[in-house]
Amino acid sequence: MFTLRAQFSVFLLVFAFWGLALSSCQTDDDDPAPSVSSQYLTVGSWRLDAIQEAGQTVSSGSGIKDRHSFTFRPDGTYTQTFLDDGETFDGSWMLMGSNTILHFTDHKGDDHQYILVSLTATELRYNWVNKDNVVEEYVFSAQP
Repeated sequence: MFTLRAQFSVFLLVFAFWGLALSSCQTDDDDPAPSVSSQYLTVGSWRLDAIQEAGQTVSSGSGIKDRHSFTFRPDGTYTQTFLDDGETFDGSWMLMGSNTILHFTDHKGDDHQYILVSLTATELRYNWVNKDNVVEEYVFSAQP
């Protein structure tokens, strides 16, 4: 029977091996990952316009429950506004993981991380796994 120290050592060795194996993989992908710039986030606000699952829109426009918008500020703070009643909440944000993860700390102090799918001057897309273990993609449009 392995001791806890031995089990931990084996775990570290396996983890290091997989990390090395994955980092040494080369791809033939000629299209590099899209460059994401936080400057797009901090111009105007972003209104949630669609929720998609498996590439299909499951809710859009005013049919979205808890439809909201975000206003991101360059100082790393944001305001979330719910469109049905105008209620607002403040929090903080940052881009992490080479700008592939959008990290929020909400008004309650809870952390949330979303995979940034795309960010352009006109559209913000991020996804996450919901409580039913389904990947949802949120599609926001830029608002002046």
